[in-house]
Amino acid sequence: MTHAQFFDNRLIQGLSRKQAELLFAAGAVSILPSGSIVLNEGDVVDKLYVLLSGKVQVFLPQDHGRVSDVKLNVLVEHDCFGEYAFIDEQPASASIVTLCDVEMYEIGHDELQSMLGTHTDIGCVVYRNLLRVLVERLRASNAELDLFTLPEYEPA
Repeated sequence: MTHAQFFDNRLIQGLSRKQAELLFAAGAVSILPSGSIVLNEGDVVDKLYVLLSGKVQVFLPQDHGRVSDVKLNVLVEHDCFGEYAFIDEQPASASIVTLCDVEMYEIGHDELQSMLGTHTDIGCVVYRNLLRVLVERLRASNAELDLFTLPEYEPA
C-alpha cells in the first residue's frame, strides 16, 4: 500500500487494513492537472473514483437549455464520485473538472462488482458506505430546495 490517504476515504470506512489493501490493489491511482475534465455530463461512466488529494467541481455545463454552468458541489480529499453510474449504470448526470492538481484512486465498475461479489464481507461495507454517501447528498439537496420554500401564507 503506497497511498495512506486511501485508508481515510468514506468508501472503505469499517474495512480492516487487509480488506482495504485488497480493494486498493484492484484499482489504480492517477494524477490530473488543474482544469482537467474528468467526466462530461452524458458520458458513459465505467469507474468509481476516490479523491486522494485535491478538489473537483461537480457542475452542469452550459448548453442549449442552460444559460451558464450550474455549480452543484465541490468534492475534496476522501470523497468519491461515479457512484451513481456504479449503482444504476446510467450516463454521468453531471460534469466534473479538477480545481487543482488531483490524485485519484480509480476502480473499474467490472472490477469492483467482481471484488464485491467475491468478497461479500467487503461488499456489505462498501455498499453500506455508498448508501450513506448517497443519502447524505440527498439530504443536502433537500435542505437546499427547502431554502426556496415560502412559509405558509395565512391571510389576516
